[in-house]
Parts: sequence; C-alpha cells; structure tokens
Amino acid sequence: MILTKKILNISLIQLILVCLIPLCLIFSRFLADFFLVLVCILFLIQSYIEKKNYFNNFFFKFFLIFWIIIVCRSLFSEDLFFSLKSSLPYIRFGVFALAIYCLFSNNKKYSYYFFLALSFCLIPLVLDGYIQYFFKKNILNYPITTYILNENVRLSGFFKDELILGSFISRIFPLYLGLYFYVLHNKFTKNIDFFIFIFLLISAILVLLSGERVAFVFMSISFLLGLYFLQLPIKKFINKILFGFVILFSVIFFNKDVKNRFIETTFYQVGITQNKLEKTEHGEKYIFSIHHHNHIIASYKIFKENIIFGSGVKMFRIICDKRYNVNAFTCSTHPHNTIMQFLSETGIIGTIFYFVGLIYIFKSFFTNLIIGIKNSDNYLNKSKLFFLAALLISLMPLLPAGNFFNNWISIISFFPVGFYLMTNLYFNKNEH
Repeated sequence: MILTKKILNISLIQLILVCLIPLCLIFSRFLADFFLVLVCILFLIQSYIEKKNYFNNFFFKFFLIFWIIIVCRSLFSEDLFFSLKSSLPYIRFGVFALAIYCLFSNNKKYSYYFFLALSFCLIPLVLDGYIQYFFKKNILNYPITTYILNENVRLSGFFKDELILGSFISRIFPLYLGLYFYVLHNKFTKNIDFFIFIFLLISAILVLLSGERVAFVFMSISFLLGLYFLQLPIKKFINKILFGFVILFSVIFFNKDVKNRFIETTFYQVGITQNKLEKTEHGEKYIFSIHHHNHIIASYKIFKENIIFGSGVKMFRIICDKRYNVNAFTCSTHPHNTIMQFLSETGIIGTIFYFVGLIYIFKSFFTNLIIGIKNSDNYLNKSKLFFLAALLISLMPLLPAGNFFNNWISIISFFPVGFYLMTNLYFNKNEH
C-alpha cells in the first residue's frame, strides 16, 4: 500500500512536469530542459522502486549504441569539451522517451490531462499569433518582424525575437492530433472532430502567415491527414482536399506578404530570379538559398576529412570557421540540413543510424496509413499514425532543418517517441 502510494505520488509529479514542458518550450528553454531532467530522475527512481527494467527494448538499445558512438567521437574531436557538453547529456532524451512511455502507459487517464495541457498551450499561442499579425504587436507588445530589403513579414508570437512560431506549431500539432485520437479511443472525451479541424485550419493559416516555408510543409502533413481522418460534414476525401487547399492557396496568392515570402523570395533565393538582397552571378542556381548552398558544401568538405566517424557533435561551426570560412554565407552554427549534419558530425556510422530510424518510421507510417484507410474507425491506429508523422517531421531528410542536437528541437522530437512506444506496445500486446 505504501509502495503504491509512493509510485502514485511520483507519477503525479511527473505528469505536472510533463504538462509544463510545452509551455516552457515557449517561454523558457532552461526550465523545459530542467523539467525534462527531473522527469528522467523521477522515472529512474520509480523504476528502482518498482524493480522493473524499462530499458530492455530495441529502441533504447539502439539509442544507447548511437549515444556511445557520438560520445566516443566527441572525446577525440578538435574541441573536446564543446562537443562533449552536447553529446554526453544527450542520453537524457532516450530516458525521457521511456519516461513518457511508462507514465502514460501505466496511467491512461493522464493522456487526457496532457491533451488539455497542450490545448491550453496551443490555443493562446495561435490567437496571439493572429493578434500580432493584425495589430503589428502581440499581447506582450512584441512587434512583428519586417525585412525592408525583401519586404518579408515574419511572425514570432510569444517567442519574441526568434522566428520559430510556425516551426513550433507544425512540430507539436501531429503530437496534439495523436493525443486527441488516443483519448478518443479510451473514451476520455467526446468526438469533437469538427472543432479540432477548425483549429487545425486556422493554425495552418497562421503557419502560412508566419512566413516559415519548411514549417508549412510540415503543417501540410498534419493538415492532409486531418482532412482524411477527422469526421467532417464533407464526406468525400477529394472534396475535403479541394476545400482545404483552396483556402490555403487563396491565402498564398491573395495575401501580399505570404505571396512575397513563399513565391517571390523562394524564386530569387534559389536563383531563378534576381533581387537586390541576394543577386545571383552568371545565372547560378542554389540549393534552397545561397546560405544553405554554402552550408552544404562546407559540411561535405568537413565530412570528407573524417568519412567514418565525422568531426563530432556540434563541431561543424568550429571546423567551418577554422578552415572553410571562404565567404559570408559559408559558416553557421550547423549545416541547416539533417543529412549533412549527420554526415559532417557523425560520419557514415552515425548516418547509418539516422537512415535506419528514418526507414523504420517511413515503413511504419505507410503501413499504418494503409490500415487507417481500410479501417477509418480505428482511433488507436489514427493516434499511432500521427505520432509517426511527428517523428517523420523530426527526421525529414531533404528540407532545410534546425540543429538536430539542439535541446529545444530534441525535446519536441522525443515527446512523440514515448507516445509511439506506448501505442506500438499496446498493439503488440493485442496481437498475442
């Protein structure tokens, strides 16, 4: 009895901390990471009390081997402490994924509370984004960002100077939809598909207005899946597609700010047209932009220095500044492309882990998509599909990307890992 009460108390504290993490990702990255570490510590204490081994599974063994490899490489990198301070504590994200799995598998009602926490986080964030767009300032008096040279208008919302409002919404939304279908499966809430779709639609429009092109691609994945799997008054999928994308593309073509950012700016950045901010020479074409193009070239040169093991986690910026800083566009904090970051910093060995994970997620995603198409009433399969979509977004190979080993991105990326393990193991139990 006393043991059960201790475990319950630990679980309640974990739930509170987990529910606070999304809010902290907006206002305080330090607190988000701090709460994540506390969740991991409590999980380890709980595992010891319960005398259960949550680590004996393929995911954690796979993650652990990858972690050992990147730590060992950091030990022999050109700046040991700079690389090691990122690679060594990275183990916490694998433990966090297991903590999420354990917490919500053992207490299914907690998923409903976390769904509410995400709702209370996303709804004010989206509303504030619209306030910033229409009134040029948000409720905290943070101004809209305007670039005079290329006439781009960008939204930041509660993120103040960081233009990641669209990125946050697009990365969190598949997790949000996955949770919605999971709580629906467990009958913790009524069917509110129509209201969820309306929120999805206005969120997708806000991502467009934010000016974040990659985020809009990510959001389109959630939007397409939502159009198909949410029960709407419009029955035929083709009609849903027409309805949804007529609205979104109307925003692109009839809103001057969005059209300038998504079409005109994209054209001159890749070299199709010219602009006074970034002129192309002799008709040169670029991969995404002159900045991204040069980052990719530099990361490839760094990769060639150490093909097998790479240069070490977060060493791109150090080595690029030392040896490959040939112009103002070459170096940055990271290569802005996930594949090139893995190649340059972890070499072929680390990149194999990346592709194994990516192939597994792709395969699982399309397998569950086919199952969902055949049986659209299976809420548990829908939740699993959206969790996989969130993982797919985190590993997207060809598009510009943030720093894979960045704390903020890693926290968002490992949330759906825990929930996917929860639904995946649930399926496995039902099969036996």
